[in-house]
Amino acid sequence: MAQLIAAGLLALPPSIAGAQRSADVRQIVTFLFRPGHADSAVAIYERELVPLYREDAAMRRFRAYLEAESPEPLDLVVVSSFRGMAGMDASNTALRRLSSGGRTVFQWYGALAALSQHHHDQFVEMLPLLGDAAATAGDSSGGLVAMEYVRLAPGTHAAYERLLADRVRPAELTRPIARWTETGRLLVSDGWDYLRLIGVASLGEWAVYREALRAPALARATDSLVAARKVIIVRQVPRLSVR
Repeated sequence: MAQLIAAGLLALPPSIAGAQRSADVRQIVTFLFRPGHADSAVAIYERELVPLYREDAAMRRFRAYLEAESPEPLDLVVVSSFRGMAGMDASNTALRRLSSGGRTVFQWYGALAALSQHHHDQFVEMLPLLGDAAATAGDSSGGLVAMEYVRLAPGTHAAYERLLADRVRPAELTRPIARWTETGRLLVSDGWDYLRLIGVASLGEWAVYREALRAPALARATDSLVAARKVIIVRQVPRLSVR
């Protein structure tokens, strides 16, 4: 678990690894802790790991989120951003040299593992033309983030990205309900193709955002491509933000 959490040493084919050298790639780790241990895990991040992440220049950003509303059990989602897969390698090298409280970073990951029932890792290549990257990077004030996982019908990836660019993004910008939105292609996941991130102030605002995108023509176009979707809503923890 320590190796997975640290910086994504999962092997990717050379063609994919080469393509991601400069892209904003994010590692998303989702935890379900043993009953009564979530606060201890958050404390490890706050007291031990976040100060070390500030010393890791290869980690472009770090954000942490607590569960707000979710169809599946989870306690904590942590998101680390890197400049491509090579950035993950550089971060991994830096983290091996850092320690706090008499433990290395990897030993603290072992402590998190001891508190966990399970966790899973995902890797996402962000698509800057399909989101508000600058607004997202500067947002560490709290609020909610809707994580919308999308599975597409076979052979519709290009059509889905065109739909986002030509119709969904203009609708979001014309009626700016969300603080920001982002879209990424999942590189490593449990069967999902895309992840859309939507920053909102409240559950009510999320409902208004969803309704704004349910105009009949746009909804029909989206539904013709999307085979399944899952939405998890999490609450940002500002004190666990880095950069």
